[in-house]
Amino acid sequence: MSEQHIINHCGLKILRSTHPEVRKIKRLQQGHSAHGNKVWRSSFALIDYLETYPFKAKSKVLEIGCGWGLSGLFLTKNQDVNVTGIDIDSSVQPYFDLQNSINNCTMEFQVRNFESINEDELASYQYIIGSDICFWDEMTDPLFNFIQRAIKTGVKRILIADPGRPPFWQLADICTENLKSEIISRRLYKPWKSEKYILALSSE
Repeated sequence: MSEQHIINHCGLKILRSTHPEVRKIKRLQQGHSAHGNKVWRSSFALIDYLETYPFKAKSKVLEIGCGWGLSGLFLTKNQDVNVTGIDIDSSVQPYFDLQNSINNCTMEFQVRNFESINEDELASYQYIIGSDICFWDEMTDPLFNFIQRAIKTGVKRILIADPGRPPFWQLADICTENLKSEIISRRLYKPWKSEKYILALSSE
């Protein structure tokens, strides 16, 4: 496998869009309903944060809008936690499975949206993460309602990373007014120089 098609970052092998297997999947598919056919760079901010502030061992983590599952795979490979990734777009699963295989991980994937997760399911998770999931205005209210439900069921911490889109800031404002939350800025130098933001919420 040619290293020019792979980003080695924090113990993960992350496939570039130029990788032959990624290109093969794209050729076989007709399209993507939720833009899951690429690496979203906010995942790297979340990985950077999680490397500095790891989750408690043996915890259960839910990654919503997981796409290729990079943040969850980082946790699966580097921390002693169990991660489930969900995404509304079924066409991301081949990319997810490919990333899983290349990193010798067994992270679980489910095709579903976060609104379908009931309170009993939420209560089984200690942490929830997501990257680049608040990119449409109409997603702000459903995400806030989901966050409220998660906090009420006892989820300890929720982390949502974003480059700073207007819907993300709308969500951040609503959370700041109603819940225990903060905005964390992460300046990255590898694999790209950029600055991203993490909305962090806590029930503790």
